[in-house]
Amino acid sequence: MLVTFEVTYAEGWWSASAHAPENAIYTQGKSVGELIDNILEATSLHYTEELEAGERITIVTRYKPETREPEGQIPSNFEYKVDIVAATSGC
Repeated sequence: MLVTFEVTYAEGWWSASAHAPENAIYTQGKSVGELIDNILEATSLHYTEELEAGERITIVTRYKPETREPEGQIPSNFEYKVDIVAATSGC
């Protein structure tokens, strides 16, 4: 399963949202690292049953400029991709 997040930056916060049929996930973070951690956590919680069933979830983020922030604070090409696979108990 592919989950695509649109990432924006405004007023010192990174925000991410994913929209698809039966899917709406929103999260934010003060840094890109915090945002990615929150995206992973929110997606894992949203798709708990699918992960427990062994489904692989691929997360892709895409940056969409929303406002003019000071130069150097926002990467010009921000994209991140990660796969989540359910952990097996006892490992």
